[in-house]
Amino acid sequence: MYKTLKISLTSLLIAAAALTALFVYQAVNTPIVSAQESEAGEQAGQPEETANYTYTAQAGDTYTQVARKAIQTYGIDNNVNLTQAGIVFAETNLTQEADGGELEVGQEVAVDGELVKKWADAAGQLSESEQAAWDVYVPFVNFNTDGVGENKNS
Repeated sequence: MYKTLKISLTSLLIAAAALTALFVYQAVNTPIVSAQESEAGEQAGQPEETANYTYTAQAGDTYTQVARKAIQTYGIDNNVNLTQAGIVFAETNLTQEADGGELEVGQEVAVDGELVKKWADAAGQLSESEQAAWDVYVPFVNFNTDGVGENKNS
């Protein structure tokens, strides 16, 4: 039994390492063409301004969770329907572009509304294969952001 348990634990660790490597590979190698195409497709003239999303970090909050909440709020406010894979894509790219670091409890976190819009728009234009690639991470994400950040936009 010990040998079986040891093999199972080893298999679990190998699977976790493979999943982590896949996540890093996907995050680094997903083309950002969709976002660039989205920007190029905007009408000439003044782009509409998008408000920033400001939150106060709570214990355990990460920038990625705050970005997820901003993406979801943007979707609700602007009637933009994103898949869960699209949300993961948008929050990952938003976090990377914003260089989101560690948060301190009580820290005010302003998420640039233009970046939220950019990545939400790009997420809405993912191909089926890109959706499928990002869908791998969906089971590991808690999309309930009710307890993330105290919203300062109200």
